[in-house]
Amino acid sequence: MTSRTLRALTLWACLGVTGCAPSLYDWGEYEDSLYIRQKDASESGQAEAFKILDAMVQEADAKNYRVPPGVYADYGYLLFRQGKPDQAITYFRKEAVLYKESKYLMDSIISRIEQKKPR
Repeated sequence: MTSRTLRALTLWACLGVTGCAPSLYDWGEYEDSLYIRQKDASESGQAEAFKILDAMVQEADAKNYRVPPGVYADYGYLLFRQGKPDQAITYFRKEAVLYKESKYLMDSIISRIEQKKPR
C-alpha cells in the first residue's frame, strides 16, 4: 500500500467516525419556540412558545438529561415575564451551574431581579 493510499484511508476513517457522532444535546422544539415568539409577539404566541419550552425543561429534568446551552436561561426569562421572579431565578441559577461561561451574565441578571423585588 502506498503512503498516499494509506493517508486517504486514514482521512476517510476519521471523517466516517466524526460524521456519525451523536448530538451532544437534544434541542427538541427549541427552534420552534424561538420562531413562534418572533412571529407572534401576542400573549397567545408567547404562551405557545412557553408551553414548548416548559415541556422541554420538564422532560429533561424528569429524565435527568442535560438541556442545551441557553434553554434554562430562556425559560427563566419567560418565567420572569410572567411575573414569577423567584422561579426565574431558580432557572437562571441552573443555567449558571450547568454552563460556567454563563455564570457572570446569570449572576448579573439575578442581582438586578433581586434589587427590584419588593422587600
